[in-house]
Amino acid sequence: MIPLATKAGPAPSPFSPEQQKRFDVAFGKAVAKYPAERRKAALLAALHLVQDELGWLPEPAMTYVGQLLDVPPVRVREVATFYTMYRLRPVGRHHIGVCNSVSCWAMGSEKILQLCSEKLGIRAGETTRDGIFSLEEVACLAACGNAPAALLNNFTYLENVTPESLDKLFEDLRRQPERKQ
Repeated sequence: MIPLATKAGPAPSPFSPEQQKRFDVAFGKAVAKYPAERRKAALLAALHLVQDELGWLPEPAMTYVGQLLDVPPVRVREVATFYTMYRLRPVGRHHIGVCNSVSCWAMGSEKILQLCSEKLGIRAGETTRDGIFSLEEVACLAACGNAPAALLNNFTYLENVTPESLDKLFEDLRRQPERKQ
């Protein structure tokens, strides 16, 4: 946990050199959307950028972002823990969130979640031993008309999910090469 009054030296970057280059470019674009005196408003975007690079938000990364934006580390953590879209622990290379809203539930999301658990050998909230997949149950994905729905890696919506579409998804994802850091 980050102490309330942290006054340490500069926070080290949590990124590899290649990740740092991508982060710096995207961070510059995010901060440029705000007036200089409102730079801190880029906090949510900056946390998303960190999560896109690292897959989650480790404490040192939150401290690093806070330093860049002149936001106290404890405030950064407050924001990161308030919003459910930020991951505070490592997840698999392919993170699958299965919707549990009323519409998805009525259309079989419990069965989809169970099938994911069986096929991956993990329960919601866990990651496979090889680190390739993680699974979670998520609140409404706003895809009620095409339920049941799931979300892959925070960006790809999967709608009208069936056992067959899950098989194909897992097969395709297993064949993807690992992303270079």
